[in-house]
Amino acid sequence: MAAGGQKAVAIMLMILALGIAGCGSSALLPELTEEQLKAIATTRFKATVGVVAYKFPVYSDTLITQLGQTQLFERVDALEAFDTPPTFVAQVDRRVYGHAGIPLWTIISLGAVPTTVGEEHGHVFSLLPFATRSPKISIDFRYRGPSTLGWAALYKGLFLRDQTLGDSRKHKRFIQNLAWHVVRHSQELSRLAAGSP
Repeated sequence: MAAGGQKAVAIMLMILALGIAGCGSSALLPELTEEQLKAIATTRFKATVGVVAYKFPVYSDTLITQLGQTQLFERVDALEAFDTPPTFVAQVDRRVYGHAGIPLWTIISLGAVPTTVGEEHGHVFSLLPFATRSPKISIDFRYRGPSTLGWAALYKGLFLRDQTLGDSRKHKRFIQNLAWHVVRHSQELSRLAAGSP
């Protein structure tokens, strides 16, 4: 085989290995109860939320997207995007991130040897009235679970109830659980949105 052909085969094998290693599953929280889902469905705040830019923008950007997906507020956007002050300011209080590492054996084995790590998912942030910046309502939505890379991830993501293929933060159950953690503070948020101390 010519050198050019060997190089092409090597590149194709590397792409295949990375593709298989990149096939991942991640943990989901259990489904919410009917009562919790009903509380989310019937809660809408007459309020807007401006998210303060975090020093690592991916965390505040993700909070904007996912808090907006809960559909609990009239608008969720970057704080600087508002022409008039929002009702609430949201700020990231703590970074929640996964596990960094190179799944060497999974790549070498073309996905046959899985790599499983425990990862933390969620958001830790505060909501504060824009006008007074107090009181501070802390939302601590975090959970830990296994994430798997390799061929085993296909089985886990397709057949296990509390696993999903890809990023669990894009799953509706993640958004529902985020919404539930906000709805638990609904009385206080509604009172502050109406301007009551």
